[in-house]
Amino acid sequence: MSSPTPEVIPQEPEPEPSSSKKKKKKKWLQQEATIQALTRTGHSALRAGQNQKALTSFQKAFLLASEAPKVRDTPVLRACAFNLGAAYVETGDPARGLELLLRAQPEEKAQGGCHGDQCFNVALAYHALGDLPQALTWYHRSLSHYQPQGDQGEARAKMGACYEALGQPELAAPCLQEASRAYAQAGQPQAAALAMGAAAGCMLKSGQHGVGEVVQVLEESRRLADRSTERKLLGQLYNDIGLGYSQLQLFPLAVEAFLQALPLCRGPGEEATVLRNLGMAHNALGNYQEAREFHQKAADLHGSTGQRWEQGRSFGSLAFALSQLGEHKAARDNYLHALQAARDAGDVKGQWQACEGLGAAAARLGQYDQALQHYKEALAQCQKEPDFVRRRLVAKLADAMRTHLAQGRLIPTHTLTLASGRRQAPGGACSAGTQASVRRGAAVAPYRSAGEWEGEESEDHREEKEEEGSARVPTAFRAPRLERPGARNHLPFGGPGPPRVGYPGILVPSGPQANRSSIWPREAPSRNPQRRSTESGFCMIM
Repeated sequence: MSSPTPEVIPQEPEPEPSSSKKKKKKKWLQQEATIQALTRTGHSALRAGQNQKALTSFQKAFLLASEAPKVRDTPVLRACAFNLGAAYVETGDPARGLELLLRAQPEEKAQGGCHGDQCFNVALAYHALGDLPQALTWYHRSLSHYQPQGDQGEARAKMGACYEALGQPELAAPCLQEASRAYAQAGQPQAAALAMGAAAGCMLKSGQHGVGEVVQVLEESRRLADRSTERKLLGQLYNDIGLGYSQLQLFPLAVEAFLQALPLCRGPGEEATVLRNLGMAHNALGNYQEAREFHQKAADLHGSTGQRWEQGRSFGSLAFALSQLGEHKAARDNYLHALQAARDAGDVKGQWQACEGLGAAAARLGQYDQALQHYKEALAQCQKEPDFVRRRLVAKLADAMRTHLAQGRLIPTHTLTLASGRRQAPGGACSAGTQASVRRGAAVAPYRSAGEWEGEESEDHREEKEEEGSARVPTAFRAPRLERPGARNHLPFGGPGPPRVGYPGILVPSGPQANRSSIWPREAPSRNPQRRSTESGFCMIM
C-alpha cells in the first residue's frame, strides 16, 4: 500500500493584518462546524444502512478538512481520514479504505478505545483484502487498547475467523471461546452463544479434542442461546449445534437441537433444511416413520422454492426410510423422483446414488433385470468416485446377475456365496441387522464400510431383517461431519464485518471516537439460503 504523497512545505507568507487573521479563523470555525455536521450525517446514514449517503458525507468532510490551515489540520484531518477509510471498507472498497486508515496513523503506543478502533478498522481492511496474516496482526494490536469485555470479544471473534480461513481450526477454537466469554461478560448472550457454537465447530474440525470436551462446549453454546432474548440468528445456531451432536453420533441430542431450530427458521428454504436434518437424525436412530414424515415435508418445501438439488436429496432420504419400512414400491417411486431432480440440477452424485437405490429397490421387488440396468447406470456415472464405491457397485452388479441367472434355474441358489464366504441373501445384498449406534468413546467416529445415500447407509446395505437365513454383518456408521461454508470457509460471522466510524468533533485521544457496533454477526440468515450439505447429508443453513 503506497503512503500518502507528502505535502509541499509552502514559503513563509508575508505578515497579514490582524483583521485578515480573524476572518480566516472565523472561516475555519465555520468549516469545522460543517465538518462535524457532515460527520454526524454520515454516521447516521451508515447506521441506517444508507452506505452511499454516508460515503458522500464523509468525502465532503475529508475535503473540507484538507483545506484547513496547516497549524490546525492534523487532528481533524486524521479523524476524517479514519471515518472515510472506514466507510470505504464498509461499502466494498477496502484498498482505498486501507490507505486512508493508515493515513490516520494508528499509534501502537497510544491507549484508549479510539486507538483500538483504528487498529480494528485497519484489520478489517486487510481481512477484506484477503491478507489474513496482516489482519491477525492488527486485530491482535487492537486488543491491547480494548477493555476485556465486549470490544475484545469482537476482535477475538474476527481472529478466530482468520485462523479458520487459514485452515488452522485448532487456533481458531480458543480465540472463539475467549470471544464468547467476553461477550457474555458484556451482557451479549446471543453473540456469546454464536461464538461458542463456532468454537465447537472448530474443535470438531481440528480432531484434537475428546467427545466430552466438545459436548461441554456445545452445551454451553446451547445454554447461552436459551438465555438470549434476541431470536434472529438462533435458528441457524441451533441447527449448527444439532450438526455437532450428529458428528459425535449423539443423535437424540441432535434431534432436540434441530427441534429448537425448527420454529426459528421460518423461511421455506431454512425450514426445509432443518426438516431434512431431523429426518436424517431419525433415520440414524431407526425411527423411520418419523424420518419419512420429515423428509416428505422437506421435499415439498424444497420443491415450492425451486431448489431441485435439495429436493432430490430429500427424495433419496425419503426413499431410504420407506425401504426400511418395507414399502419398496414407494421407495422405488421416490428414487425415481430423486433421479429426475438430480438430472435437472446437474447433480452427478445424486444421479448415481439414485440409480443405486433403484437397483436395490428393483432387487427387493424381484425385478433383477431392472436391477442390473440401474446398477450398470450407477457404475457408469460414478467413475470419479473413490475406488471403494466402484468396487461396491461391481459387487452388487455381480450379485444381481447371479440371482437373475439363478431365477432362470441356470445355477442353484444355495451355491451363491460372496467372496468372504457369507451366504448371499435373495436380492443380491447382505443384510446389516444392526442399527446405527451412538459411540461416545472417540472424537472422530468410524466410517461406514457400506454404501450410503449422502451419508446414510444405502438401502441394500441395511437389508430388512425379515429375510430368513440372510447373513447379518455389522455395518459401521459414518458420523456426520460439520463443515463451514465454502471458499468462504469462514465461521458464521463470515467476512471482516462493519468498520467503526468516529466523530471529528471528538478528536482528543481520550474521546470515544468509535461507533460501537458489537452485535455479531451482522448478517441474518438468507431467506432463500444456499445450503452446503455435509458429508453425511446433514445441511448447514447459510
